[in-house]
Amino acid sequence: MIETWHIAEALRPRLGSALAEDRDLCEGAAALLRAYAPYKDSFQSVARRMEDYLFNALYDRLGPGMSARMDDGTSRRIRMNELPDAADDVMGVLFDSLNVYSVNYETLHAYCMETGSFSALRTLYTRFEELTPVGERQVIARVIRDNYPASRWESWMKEESR
Repeated sequence: MIETWHIAEALRPRLGSALAEDRDLCEGAAALLRAYAPYKDSFQSVARRMEDYLFNALYDRLGPGMSARMDDGTSRRIRMNELPDAADDVMGVLFDSLNVYSVNYETLHAYCMETGSFSALRTLYTRFEELTPVGERQVIARVIRDNYPASRWESWMKEESR
């Protein structure tokens, strides 16, 4: 079940606690994810809607300056080019809620290959281990290690993959 606090935790590192604790912001994102139905939606379409939702919700809350107060007390401008990554962080909540079935693996794998989504890579690595061939898991681990700071993956990547 996708809950509001899952969205808050996904957004907190990128947007700060003040925005992550905005219940309406997180509930709107959670509702969008809860509406996902594989027979009518693709992950790409949900990600696009999430990016649009986040832009509109953040603009409504922050105004044209798009400046957010971060947890360390600094103020930082949320840039347009960050919104796809913020949407991907939220999409990770949807991916984590998927049942570990081959059809979900195939859909998530195809999305990952098309978009390079960090959240999809993480979910394939952490939740779909038994469906992912060993060689592919090694490639996923290498892609993550080579392209993302250790702070994003060190808590869940297995030692043998580092």
